Amino acid sequence: MYTVPIQIRFSDIDGFGHVNNSVYWNYFDIGRVDFLQHVLSEDFERRNDTVVLVHVEADYKVETRLHDEIAVRSHVVGIGERSIKMRQEIINIKTGAIHVSSYSVLSGFNKATKHSIPIKDAWRAKLVVEA
Repeated sequence: MYTVPIQIRFSDIDGFGHVNNSVYWNYFDIGRVDFLQHVLSEDFERRNDTVVLVHVEADYKVETRLHDEIAVRSHVVGIGERSIKMRQEIINIKTGAIHVSSYSVLSGFNKATKHSIPIKDAWRAKLVVEA
């Protein structure tokens, strides 16, 4: 698993005093992009062949407050012909508690043609599928 610390901003907090549910999607994006760039050693924003998010779901378990120390933990749970399936968790660094868990599907994508593409063999060789 790959972990990225997240800085909670004051603007992330809603009227109930916790991180707004919609903000977690940004945290997962940060974790996902950092994970892929680290594992695949590629800058996806500048390449024609990339991946795009096509499905995402989340389960909210514990509220996150402004001064909590959190991180996004990411790992691959499956690779299809044209897709990468990932699980991610927002965790409390101090307690290890899982605040939010997510499942997402990324599709291979070519920016020039705007069509899905197969997952590259070079990417498959670097991605480790974990249960």
